[in-house]
Amino acid sequence: MRTLDTNVIVRLLVGDDPRQTPIAEQAFLEAIATGGVYLPDVVLAEVAWVLRGYGLERQVRHGLLERLVRTRGVVVDNIDGVIDALEHFRQEGDLADQLILARAARAGTLPVLSFDQRFSACKGVELLEAEPLG
Repeated sequence: MRTLDTNVIVRLLVGDDPRQTPIAEQAFLEAIATGGVYLPDVVLAEVAWVLRGYGLERQVRHGLLERLVRTRGVVVDNIDGVIDALEHFRQEGDLADQLILARAARAGTLPVLSFDQRFSACKGVELLEAEPLG
């Protein structure tokens, strides 16, 4: 099994570099053929963030990531949690936040404490509020 870095996955998904894209595709295919691709959730979070810079709509980014994690031979820890995180990401928010929430749920350490008001709207997240200064 092989782990592919974020930049390799981005080349694979976007195909934007004529020199690197075929190398990424070959590395992916070889890894699948020889035991699979291990895809850490941190790579998924990075890829989601990088894809924003390409101006891709949220639905497109979601579709690319979901197809990737559902590809035969791609191994993701806690696939159910990742699929759930991707579904929340499809609707709104940040994939990294959703992956944090999925990890915390799996570890039994909910609620996640956060200063992020938007994230705190998610079930399982508790907003921390600082006392006003002065």
